[in-house]
Amino acid sequence: MIKIATEEFEMEQVQTSPFFVLSFLTVINKGKANERKEMKLVAYGSPFEECIKRIVSNRMSVETNMTLSEYIDKFKKEVSKVLKEIKNEK
Repeated sequence: MIKIATEEFEMEQVQTSPFFVLSFLTVINKGKANERKEMKLVAYGSPFEECIKRIVSNRMSVETNMTLSEYIDKFKKEVSKVLKEIKNEK
């Protein structure tokens, strides 16, 4: 099985299938005494490409005002960044 992990997300292959489980790092009880960080399951049984799209969408969700062409350009750049991160992981 394949497992791809960064500080921001984890992708783990579902047995020997072409599908993955995707989890994002989230902060639980933010600002409270028992604040902690955990990986939260966001997708189960998703193809590799879908996981990449979800990671990029998650990163881009903080920006609000963009034109369509700006969004597409930024999306392509973020996809490239994510793929580079994955290739550097061992």
